[in-house]
Amino acid sequence: MTKTNLKSQYRINFLWCILFLVFPLGLFSCTSGLEGKLVGTWKGSDFLFQKTEGPDLVATINGGLERQLNSKLVLNENGTYEKLVGEYDNGKGTWVLEDDQLITRGESGNELVYLLLKVTDKELIIRHDVSVDTPKGQLVGTITLSYLR
Repeated sequence: MTKTNLKSQYRINFLWCILFLVFPLGLFSCTSGLEGKLVGTWKGSDFLFQKTEGPDLVATINGGLERQLNSKLVLNENGTYEKLVGEYDNGKGTWVLEDDQLITRGESGNELVYLLLKVTDKELIIRHDVSVDTPKGQLVGTITLSYLR
């Protein structure tokens, strides 16, 4: 093998090493970066319910805003979460991040899929679909929840 061919082979091997070592690190850092932004305690700051069908229940919607303003969402680094309304437990379980979705699985097995609308170091905005049976009929829509640190 000539000296020129040997140098070319070293360059190719070097490029493969870069590809296999650096590229996966870049993928990991992107994922852990978003997860890192999610981890922590979030205080409810706003609530928006957009009804798609069902009865008009202003008291239910206003109650949702009041609960959200008194709520905390705690996303722990170990993949567990806790929801609090005031000092009261409003759910615990595990959470995972999949693409642009935050998926929570409660201890009772209930799963909620939240679409991540905005994630910064200080602000979190998520949206999920909801369907609730009420005495006046089924209420269906989407809820957008805003949190601050």
